[in-house]
Amino acid sequence: MGNKKICAVTGKDIWDIGNGTSETYYKNVDIKLTLAQRILELIQGGVTDFLCNAEHGFPLWAAEIILSHRNLEGLPPFRLHLVMPHENQAEEWDDDVHERLYSVHEQSDAALILYRQYRDDCYENSERFMIDHCDVLLTDDTRTFAAQYAELHGKSILVCEKLERI
Repeated sequence: MGNKKICAVTGKDIWDIGNGTSETYYKNVDIKLTLAQRILELIQGGVTDFLCNAEHGFPLWAAEIILSHRNLEGLPPFRLHLVMPHENQAEEWDDDVHERLYSVHEQSDAALILYRQYRDDCYENSERFMIDHCDVLLTDDTRTFAAQYAELHGKSILVCEKLERI
């Protein structure tokens, strides 16, 4: 992989985060602020590529933040690669979230769609693919399949926890 340092991003979808589905609920905003800081630290620490499945919740927020960090001056270049589990991933999402995914897709540097149709194993397979190709995993939960798979394969795991408040 040369000088590349690759970070896979996985996490809970909006329904499993446990703070309701309102993205403006203060606890979800706090997660996004913490996530923005962690992503900035990863870029400053040498991450050149991010892999993300952009599932509605933590992963989509991460993809949007990664893209927004491109506007920050003084950072080294970095890329976003989507690893979408299936072609119709956003089919049942609300229209605004559906449009956000497509915006992320358009702005990403590359996109891989693993399956045309949904399969029972498509999400796990997208996580396997990302972890097999990464150096570090950024996640919001160590109890997930992705975190356990990353640990089993000797990957570094960074858990996005709340920032310490003064």
